[in-house]
Amino acid sequence: MHSFWQDLRYAARTLRNSPGFTIIAIVTLGLGMAVNTTIFSVINGILLRPLPVPHAEQITVLAMKQDGAQNFQRFSYPDYLDIRQQAEVFSDVFAERATLVGLTADKKGDHCVLSRVTANYFSALGVQPALGRLISPNEGQTPGADPILVLGYSYWQKRFGGDRNIVGKQVEINSHAVTVVGVAPKGFRGTYAIVDMDGFVPLSATLGSKAGGAETTVQDTWTHREERTLNVLGRLKPGVSVAQAQVPLRLIAQRLAEQHPDTNKGFSNIQVFPERLARPEPDPDNTLPTVSTAFMILAGLVLLVACFNIANVLLVRATVRQREMGIRAALGAGRGRLVRQHLTESLLLALLGGSAGLLLASWAAGFLSSLPLGTDLPLQFDFQADTRVYFFAFAAVLLTGVIVGIIPAMRVARSDINAVLREGGRGSSDGPRRHIVRGTLVIAQVAGSLLLLIVAGLFIRSLDKAQQMYLGFSPDHVLDLTVDPEQIGFNETQGREFYRQINERIGALPGVVSVGQAFIVPMGVISANDPIVAEGHPVEPGKQPPDVMYNPVSPTYFDTLRIPLLSGRTFTDADNKEAPQVAVINQAMAAKFWPQENALGKRFRAKGPKGPFIEVVGVVQTGRYKNVIEDPPQPFYYLPVNQNYVAYRTIHVRTSVPPETLQRQIEAQVRELAPGIPISQVQTLSQALQGVNGFFFFRFGAQLTATMGLLGLVLAVVGVYSVVSYAAAQRTHEIGIRMALGAEPGDILKMVLRQSIGIVAVGLAVGLAAAFAGTRAIANLIVGIKPTDPVTFITVIALLSAIALLACWIPARRATRVSPLTALRYE
Repeated sequence: MHSFWQDLRYAARTLRNSPGFTIIAIVTLGLGMAVNTTIFSVINGILLRPLPVPHAEQITVLAMKQDGAQNFQRFSYPDYLDIRQQAEVFSDVFAERATLVGLTADKKGDHCVLSRVTANYFSALGVQPALGRLISPNEGQTPGADPILVLGYSYWQKRFGGDRNIVGKQVEINSHAVTVVGVAPKGFRGTYAIVDMDGFVPLSATLGSKAGGAETTVQDTWTHREERTLNVLGRLKPGVSVAQAQVPLRLIAQRLAEQHPDTNKGFSNIQVFPERLARPEPDPDNTLPTVSTAFMILAGLVLLVACFNIANVLLVRATVRQREMGIRAALGAGRGRLVRQHLTESLLLALLGGSAGLLLASWAAGFLSSLPLGTDLPLQFDFQADTRVYFFAFAAVLLTGVIVGIIPAMRVARSDINAVLREGGRGSSDGPRRHIVRGTLVIAQVAGSLLLLIVAGLFIRSLDKAQQMYLGFSPDHVLDLTVDPEQIGFNETQGREFYRQINERIGALPGVVSVGQAFIVPMGVISANDPIVAEGHPVEPGKQPPDVMYNPVSPTYFDTLRIPLLSGRTFTDADNKEAPQVAVINQAMAAKFWPQENALGKRFRAKGPKGPFIEVVGVVQTGRYKNVIEDPPQPFYYLPVNQNYVAYRTIHVRTSVPPETLQRQIEAQVRELAPGIPISQVQTLSQALQGVNGFFFFRFGAQLTATMGLLGLVLAVVGVYSVVSYAAAQRTHEIGIRMALGAEPGDILKMVLRQSIGIVAVGLAVGLAAAFAGTRAIANLIVGIKPTDPVTFITVIALLSAIALLACWIPARRATRVSPLTALRYE
């Protein structure tokens, strides 16, 4: 231990005596460490951080998929009860589903996201209240009973200021009275990832709905096996693995399919996922783990390029310090001690760089956690560092120190100390093997940089293609604002009159072209869907009718968003609640339910086989509804909001002037008509499309990969420059002889460039091969281009070649200007 402290003090003095090198090394390694730690923090926040409950590793998510289907489906309440009673591998099974509600307290309304949970939800998770009590297992057993509310901790702090007297207070949810009984613990946000739940209510409570159409009653949920709306989770018994739980659940699924063929036919398997790998919902393609792995590899590549850069510089320093090491060996230091000294210096550098990187990563993680997600709803990313991040950073420091120091240390171990002392540390002792090592490191840097730049180019081109993609509507010059007159006590009659007048008032403002209203915004976080059965096309026994998204809209909605009408008509004011129910569908829905037929005049039932008939009166062009990548195109239909009243609406205002300039006037009209009404999510439609279901992840991926690509480029260029400069300096004496014998500057320039250009060319070739093989892994993450996009490859190769050649030319040019006399005296 004493010798270790000696080595550490000596390493610190050595680095202090070379401040320029030390600063460059710390910055270089710090940037590489920052990228890796930031990416790991993001992955940790999304996938790795366990739920804040006891023995979180036991929590699993169940998923059921019908034979031949692509996506998983949720569970019905009767299915949940059967699984809970029959699955002995679980100590308990519980369920939940998220729902959007309007909560009113003290005559002030909010839009909230609540989790409707089974009675055993909190007991199964082992969660304890921060205040009051939680929902107990003996509650929520009877439909319509126990209208109680447990507030989420964040919402309690934000909405009620942490008032401890909130317990026992009565509030309204969608005009239904409920009693606050407690507050969930701090840090517990629910079990639906990314959403910080505002509250929790028993599944039995009657709450109503913010979506249009008839609300599915709690009684229907309790008894209808076809009502698949629940996310089901289970806590494994101690010692039971996920693989062991899979077998009995498969048998349960097969048993249910036999016992209930009308609803469960084809559901032959129930899959079990660790909770962390099923966020926010189970994904058959494992998209999040795949994306996380890809970005972690890219971040690791940045760190490797940084390590090779510093290793090259340390290799040069080791050449310069040969005489010092020779003297220390002559005084009795063994080879092991000399190797340890080099590794100690590299570990100290890595520690300093890691500390700088961790500080930078903490800032980056906080910045990423605060990025706007295009909604006022409680969506939240939490990428702040925790124990796992610190352990990762420490492991990265150790690995970096070894990678950076191992090559110079091995060189010391193989050195002939006697030869070093005889030569006096002159550069002539720098043999061809060491040139090969430095050249190999530069090749690796160039190859890594090329791969990083190509990936960045693909993501940037993909973002550009996505933004140019036709969405089925025109978002330009449209201002959005969301209101809900129920929040200030308006009933349906008052709400209808409010929306009629607000359309007239806003439409009369100078600069306003048209005004439309809708329940959901394209590619927003809120959606509505129902099972659809076309008339004359009964669902095969045991099969589930397909769920189709819909949107209650006003008659002017299609003109406001400029959605092309292909046949039939859109809605009129005559499509009211006394008129026959009608719908406008998109091309994809027409092709799915009535292929090779004219869909106009056809009828379908929503909410399954027992719903009312709805007649198709128009067909519009298919667009994007849930997210930018919808392949194949999604069926979708529109309902007249006058027939399907919803209080919660987004008002779309198309303008002939920049929409932001009319914001105050529009808000004034709303508040004049309904004083005190909250107005939320005021933004242009183009801004709304930057949310999590829009272009957010495309932009995020492009910015992240561009940052990594730029770092890789800078590090590779610095590596090329340093190696060429050092090689030219080592050949200064030779250059002097050549010039004395009549060599022209051009000959010297060619001589120096020949070797360096060869190194760059090999690096480009290796990087190109790696890019052709590696970019196929991100094929599902880009749109509009292929992973071997020739434009990206040619542009990046040309850019990196030009910059690398410049990095070679500068030291080569400097070598031609050395005086022959000076060069001949060079030692």
